[in-house]
Amino acid sequence: MGELEGKKILVTGGAGFIGFHLCSKLSKLTSNLTIYDNLSSGKMENVKDVPKAKLVKGDILDLKKLLSLEKADLIYHLAAQVVVPYSMENPLIDFETNAKGTVQVLEKARKDDAKVVFASSAAVYGNPTVFPTPEEYGFHPFSCYGLSKVVGEEYCNMYQSQYGLDITITRFANVYGSRCHGVIHDFIDKLAANPGKLEIIGTGLQSRDFVHVSDIVDALVTVGSEDSANGKVYNLGYGTTITIIDLAKMMLKILNLEKKTFVSTTGVSWQGDVTKIWFDNSKARKELNWNPKVSLEDAIKEVIAERKLSK
Repeated sequence: MGELEGKKILVTGGAGFIGFHLCSKLSKLTSNLTIYDNLSSGKMENVKDVPKAKLVKGDILDLKKLLSLEKADLIYHLAAQVVVPYSMENPLIDFETNAKGTVQVLEKARKDDAKVVFASSAAVYGNPTVFPTPEEYGFHPFSCYGLSKVVGEEYCNMYQSQYGLDITITRFANVYGSRCHGVIHDFIDKLAANPGKLEIIGTGLQSRDFVHVSDIVDALVTVGSEDSANGKVYNLGYGTTITIIDLAKMMLKILNLEKKTFVSTTGVSWQGDVTKIWFDNSKARKELNWNPKVSLEDAIKEVIAERKLSK
């Protein structure tokens, strides 16, 4: 992606899970990379492992500090409050971070005349009735987190139409991979501690579209470097769906624990949890020439090998 060479790139939330993987890739493409993160959920080790990046510790709610940063050509806005149950318990904090915080990042972009790539979420669709769900399905948020992401997207659209900013919106399905904390790693942790028992939160029938972080990074680098992506919205998911109970069965099969582990469910999910995520990713495939390469089963085998869990 030679288009990014020499560009001044700012990544908000660059010390987080996706941010680390994105910055690792970007650091090979530009010598001018700044990570802006308050380290509330991001980790210092993620910054240290991207040696070519410059860290500025700061909050997206600190407009003065944000505007004082070096002029950027391209801003990846990943900083967010991403925990759905937390958003339901703390809607004001969720709004401040995800809605107001996004407007402040857009103000930085307006000042710099920078292109923006905004990280949105499947949560904007709520509980869809159309599967696989296309970008045109529209906003039907089911949680405060989803609603705050809708507001962020609408502000992106406003800044694009009224101020002429180049903005691309990317909606993520369930992103997983190394340094991630999610259901896959939760299951691995539980099985490492007690291979005879696995408890699933919820009914186990909730269904998700899992996409590997390396595939997400490929798409983000592409939309950041391609002018044809400006003004567009893209679903970034693998394009398949799997129930959490079937995910558990897949993992137990890989570990040869199928007949040795008792699987149970709590039956009760958290407030704001959605039933099914399954993205139509045909637009990203066609327009970005993006083809997610990492299959869920292969990635789980790799993680299990990394964790050296005995079979």
